[in-house]
Amino acid sequence: MKQRIPLPGWRTIKTAVAAVICFLIFLPWWGSTQPASDGVLDKIGPFYACIAAVICMQGSVEASVKQGLSRLFGTLVGGLVGLGAVSVTMRAQSGAVLTLVFGLGVLLTIYLCNLARQSKACSIAAVVCCAIMLSHSGEGRYFYTIARMGETAVGIVVAVVVNKVLPGSGQPPAEEAQPKETKEN
Repeated sequence: MKQRIPLPGWRTIKTAVAAVICFLIFLPWWGSTQPASDGVLDKIGPFYACIAAVICMQGSVEASVKQGLSRLFGTLVGGLVGLGAVSVTMRAQSGAVLTLVFGLGVLLTIYLCNLARQSKACSIAAVVCCAIMLSHSGEGRYFYTIARMGETAVGIVVAVVVNKVLPGSGQPPAEEAQPKETKEN
């Protein structure tokens, strides 16, 4: 007996649709589609929006909103702590000082998320903090933080809208939502 390969479900389709929409939103500003330059807009791209859309696409609209808010909160906390840590280390030439501030930055980021009862935001917050401290230099860190939050917010909004508009959002159809009548014997 032949087994049929199942077709993709609605959540899979909606995730792909949300990622494509994010890609298209950022396509006009994406640096790799234009000649190389050092312009601010060249640093904006679809990458973080697509990631946010994929992660925030959940089984229901409510779960997508909750996941999105957690991700946005973590991005904000990690960005602010990362920028604060960078401002402390801008004049430091010692590897020991940089290492200490880096460790304290990650610790503070996770602590603040837990203090705000947003434990699900801890990992993304720590990732953003590390990215700001390790991957971006000078004034670019400030723009990176703002751009990262904006791109993440776009991905979250797209995921929630796609989840709400397309079918299969985990909500029962109207006729199934009402209790069925039973016959008494």
